Amino acid sequence: MREAILVFEPSGLRISVGKTTSVLDAARMLGLYVSSECGGRGTCGKCQVIMQPTPEPSETDLSHLSEEAIGQGVRLACEHCVDKNTRVIVRQAAAKTKILIEGVSRGAEWEVDEGYSEEKGIAVDLGTTTIVAYLMNLSDGVQIGQAAMLNPQIVYGEDVMSRITYAIREDKGSLTLKRVVLTSFDDLIRTLSESTGAGIDSIVRMSVVGNPAMHHLLLGLDVSSLGRAPYNPVIKESLKTNGSVLGLDTAKESQVYIAPNIAGFVGGDTAAFILSQRLDETDDVILGIDIGTNGEIVLSVHGELHCCSAAAGSAFEGATIKHGMRGQEGAIEYLRIEDAAEAPKVSVIGDVPPKGLCGSGIVDTVAQLRRSGLVTVGGRLQESGRVEVYPDGERSYIVVEKGERNSERRILFTQRDVRQVQLAKGAILTGASFLMSSAGVDVSEVDRVLLAGAFGNYIDPESALVIGLLPPVGIDRVIPVGNAAGEGAKKMLLSSKMRDLIERIVSDVSYLELATQEGFAEVFAKSTLLQSSMP
Repeated sequence: MREAILVFEPSGLRISVGKTTSVLDAARMLGLYVSSECGGRGTCGKCQVIMQPTPEPSETDLSHLSEEAIGQGVRLACEHCVDKNTRVIVRQAAAKTKILIEGVSRGAEWEVDEGYSEEKGIAVDLGTTTIVAYLMNLSDGVQIGQAAMLNPQIVYGEDVMSRITYAIREDKGSLTLKRVVLTSFDDLIRTLSESTGAGIDSIVRMSVVGNPAMHHLLLGLDVSSLGRAPYNPVIKESLKTNGSVLGLDTAKESQVYIAPNIAGFVGGDTAAFILSQRLDETDDVILGIDIGTNGEIVLSVHGELHCCSAAAGSAFEGATIKHGMRGQEGAIEYLRIEDAAEAPKVSVIGDVPPKGLCGSGIVDTVAQLRRSGLVTVGGRLQESGRVEVYPDGERSYIVVEKGERNSERRILFTQRDVRQVQLAKGAILTGASFLMSSAGVDVSEVDRVLLAGAFGNYIDPESALVIGLLPPVGIDRVIPVGNAAGEGAKKMLLSSKMRDLIERIVSDVSYLELATQEGFAEVFAKSTLLQSSMP
């Protein structure tokens, strides 16, 4: 079979492919990042590249791309295979992503095991988007280095469900996803060794926390049960192994502890969050929320633990938003509307021309639209100010006009985008409401709401309350705690007592299955309203 050569620009990477290999798959083979939130299923419209020579547009191209883009040779990489040599220009230039590394841990002292001198350990927070590794002295708990990188699985799908689909659908898909994560672990270990001068041979222990999908893919387990109801993990228990058995090329002799899962979409990262904040021993009533695709929610009632997973989807990660993007250079992270007819004030990561909206900017946009009267409680955009109405009835708010702030294109927030945010925030609020109700707790009794993870750290609490993303509590009670999962991973790394404790905590957590709750549909529908939670 005659193969064609694909040359990717601006990287200059090239590959020979058969006529059944899509441009997106070719990029994956090279390890080249092309945004594909849907995992290559043709539903997100974000794997945009310029192809020369340019093939005829497919129906999917036409449904996602503007006439101007089509005319410029833009096509969706997942839609096209080639039978002739082709130049592919990747439109997404390399950009720095804001990676949250620091966390807040309750208690200043680290519990450490005895018997160590110069030995080191590495705690890993294996996130869906980012992987963060911390190099620690095992003798005294001092952190001597940290490193982070994008999770390379992102090439195969930007959210959990896309990766599960890839692992199930593609031949050796699960093995591929495992291999790229292990390679990233090796890269992080080498980086930490080189940056600190600590020998790799001195690394004798590792701990890893992650959600159930990341856990299963790391171990090469079957993820099909996580892709369908009731979303049961293959195993929930913790795992103790060594670097060699896990598949590492570095730190092969290190003892590796992989944290236990709690339920189908509540994993070791949530367990680490509980541990880092010691929610198991608090005298208060604390609601902890990780606002991500799976929306893990934990309620501690004087140390009695309850949790659930709210299927928020990936709107807050930008995946289902027309001009949504990750929190990287070019993303609008802050927005304020002072005059509905004028351009809003925005802050852009990297202080460069804006390219889209990241999670905090998305929440700000809806909050400001609500405050300025440009969107109703029910989520309907109003024909006023910078809201345009098109012949087909679709409405969009102009966040940035082409040319404003040197933007290369218009950045819009559409009626559909508003609906996506309503669904996402409705899921979170519904989960929190049922969790409190099942535990017999009124919202007035909640002492603190802890926001975990990158999104929770960067979001404006006031904006979250304005759109009703959070239960009605005072803004002073909403506290970002940063990368709490990473802090919990450190505790598990340093102390066998903490590892034993997390086993007990996980076994004692009461898990609530939201979908089976009586009145779920009614509560969810009410929770999608853009009703302010500000007291």
